[in-house]
Amino acid sequence: MLLFNITFNIENRIHDQWLKWMKSNFIPAVMETKLPTKYLTFKLLTEVENGGNTYSFQFYFNDMEDYMSFEMNFKEQLLDRHNMLFRGKFVLFSTLLEEV
Repeated sequence: MLLFNITFNIENRIHDQWLKWMKSNFIPAVMETKLPTKYLTFKLLTEVENGGNTYSFQFYFNDMEDYMSFEMNFKEQLLDRHNMLFRGKFVLFSTLLEEV
């Protein structure tokens, strides 16, 4: 099992609009690829004041083949749509973890 985690810090002033878009557009688009088996969303509660809200979106993949297919065929396009809408209003980083 692999976990692809994308963590976003989003500006307070667009937080509500962004979160609504993530829930109604980004997550469904990722799941429509049929490559992740499930997802979870978390809000970071123990952050230092950084002028925004931080969320972790976690997508689970059965194996590296499924993740690589997602990365090569969908990931950039999905993030490009996000970046066009919210350019300059967020910071993100991503990680890939393997269950041991």
